[in-house]
Amino acid sequence: MNFTKLQEFDPALELKYPNVWTEDILGPTAIEYPLAGHFVFVKERKFLDRLTAAATDSAFKQIGVVIQEDFYNRSEEIIKELIDSVAFIAITDNIPLCMTKVSKPFYDIKFGAINNMVDGRQMGTATVHPTAWIAQNAFLGEGVTIGAGVKIHAGVVVMGKSEIGEGSEIYPNVTVYPYTSIGNHCRIHSGTVIGADGFGYVFDKGQHNKIWHLGGVLIEDGVEIGANTAIDMGTFSPTKIGRGSKIDNQVQIGHNGQLGMGVILCGQVGTAGTAKIGNFCVLGGKAAMAPDIEIGDGCQIAGGAGVTSNWPGGQTLGGVPARPLKEWLRGIAYVRKHSVK
Repeated sequence: MNFTKLQEFDPALELKYPNVWTEDILGPTAIEYPLAGHFVFVKERKFLDRLTAAATDSAFKQIGVVIQEDFYNRSEEIIKELIDSVAFIAITDNIPLCMTKVSKPFYDIKFGAINNMVDGRQMGTATVHPTAWIAQNAFLGEGVTIGAGVKIHAGVVVMGKSEIGEGSEIYPNVTVYPYTSIGNHCRIHSGTVIGADGFGYVFDKGQHNKIWHLGGVLIEDGVEIGANTAIDMGTFSPTKIGRGSKIDNQVQIGHNGQLGMGVILCGQVGTAGTAKIGNFCVLGGKAAMAPDIEIGDGCQIAGGAGVTSNWPGGQTLGGVPARPLKEWLRGIAYVRKHSVK
């Protein structure tokens, strides 16, 4: 798809640098996940700062940028410094609405051609290692890859272009959406759904407009996921579950969530979109994280806590909004002392 075709979906798109761009555009991506031929969105200063830092990577010379028009006008001199670092710069009047408009055609291209109605073994497109164990009524979509020693139980659906690494076991009635990568020696328990659309909408003119998710899910080696857990597909880059992480039953991980190595999420934890959890963090039951929040390595979050701001590594937090545990406990003691008088 070229830039002129892209403008058919969002007529507000305007190319600023260079004057003409005729190369194929392959879709949106994330600043943290640079893909040649793709483009990223920049709405405000924090995203520009991320882009400026990342654009030192030569990969960005093959990546375009779409910027919120009013922000571009306020920051044009700063943005001009990016000209030599990126493929093209364009503007639009409403970045969130542009995301809904231009994500749909790329979604249709990426997902529309996958046949998830006929088993990939029947079509000859699935690759299954001869040592894998597959239940009779499991479904493998087009282009699925199953590694050595994998066990897939009854009722499992693995949709197209997904892969499961060697020694992993998928228990009954798990659903794996397209473009999911599950590493080696993972265990996924019954009823879990991996890769469903993220919950992303933009309200405009009386309706909620869907942001179409393209990013897939990446689950690294040695991960175990409990029953009835949901891990959403990333928006334009993968939701990632780090090596050796353990996730309890009934956990929700929003789109673009990033879990480090060895993370523990207890039952009914919920993390919103783009929440980032450092290595070896522990979140107690029913703890929650707000969107676009990051906690550093080794944090411990008490059950029922609500994390609404960034925290460095090594913190022990509790309460809503989450605070250092001792501070929160002193507050609870103070309120109780004065409320019982």
